[in-house]
Amino acid sequence: MTYDPNKDRAHWRMSSDTTLIEAARHSDHELAIALGERLEDVTSEDVEHLKNEIEEQAAIIALLRRDVNRLEHLLTAVDAED
Repeated sequence: MTYDPNKDRAHWRMSSDTTLIEAARHSDHELAIALGERLEDVTSEDVEHLKNEIEEQAAIIALLRRDVNRLEHLLTAVDAED
């Protein structure tokens, strides 16, 4: 997306982060370009961090589900003995 100087602040506030970043990076204003680049870097880092966090949490969930299944199996075995 290219920057459109005719759009007002309300329009830009409703735009997605990606749209804002692209518009800033393609504007003719040095400050906006620098901010767009910085925001893009931070956003990419955040996304990568969150993807890693999701993978770690999914692994923990899998371990906990195995523990729950094992404990349910043990409870079933104890109930069957009674």
